[in-house]
Amino acid sequence: MQTASQRLLLKWAGLHYLAYIAMQTMALFAETRRGPTLPDLLLDRIPVDRSYDWVNSQFWLPALLVSLLLLAIYRPVLCINYLKIGAAVSVMRGIFIVLTSLGPPAGVAEHTSEAMLSLTLADFSPSFLMRQWFPVDAFWGGSGLSAVYLTQDLFFSGHTATTFLLVLITRKERRFFVPFLFFHVITVAFLFVTHEHYSIDVFGAYFVVYALYHFFKERRWIDDEHYPA
Repeated sequence: MQTASQRLLLKWAGLHYLAYIAMQTMALFAETRRGPTLPDLLLDRIPVDRSYDWVNSQFWLPALLVSLLLLAIYRPVLCINYLKIGAAVSVMRGIFIVLTSLGPPAGVAEHTSEAMLSLTLADFSPSFLMRQWFPVDAFWGGSGLSAVYLTQDLFFSGHTATTFLLVLITRKERRFFVPFLFFHVITVAFLFVTHEHYSIDVFGAYFVVYALYHFFKERRWIDDEHYPA
């Protein structure tokens, strides 16, 4: 028999995933409106190494899911907090992405096939969308195998946002905070190594996530102290 906490976890996990689907759909639409590649003060001084791109998918995604599973088991209230705020982060990210099209950083554009840079609305189909909404191949080869390799889902960085949110919600839980902080630092470091995002994508994510966290907290939409059995 499910407890109240388990039911809430399932409810918010479902809503969180729906928000992810909304964000992915908006990001797909953004791919049909090509934006320019822009100069970047930091990336222009960091040599690009796309051989580490696997870290951005095959490491980051499983590590994120394991982190959430651990929270769901040992601190379900924090997992609920993450799922609630994370859903808002996803929707806001999708809106930002679709509002202004930014082309991929030069280091990414140079290593991306033309086929991945020429998506049109005519390519959209039910099976096409399903592959994008459930990109299970990200676990072993990145979303480019069966789903669309997104090149303009840039502002703001989802990698930075998801891992920084883990750090924020576990700041009072040292056993989670320390490994999550390490996970976050590694994730951000490889974003710069691979030129996966512009600098503004990374730094902007901190402001958005921090603002949303306190927006939810001040309205008592999250609770990091008590949780029903």
